[in-house]
Amino acid sequence: MKIDPQITAELARLEPNQIGVLAWSLLAHPPLNMAGGIPGQPDPDTPNEQPTEPGEPTLPDEPPPAPVA
Repeated sequence: MKIDPQITAELARLEPNQIGVLAWSLLAHPPLNMAGGIPGQPDPDTPNEQPTEPGEPTLPDEPPPAPVA
C-alpha cells in the first residue's frame, strides 16, 4: 500500500505519542477519494438497483418433497 508523501512528511515531523492523534484525525476526516462504504456493497443512493445479468431467473422443475414425520 502506498502512503501519501504528505502523510509521510507529517508522520516524520510528529512525536510518537502524536501519531495516534493523527490517525484519529484521518479517520474523522478522510480524503474525498476514500469516501464510501464497504467495498462490494451497493451505494446508498441506489439500494434497489436491479442486477444487469441477462436472461431470466431459473425456477425448479418441481417443488421439493414434503418432509416425512
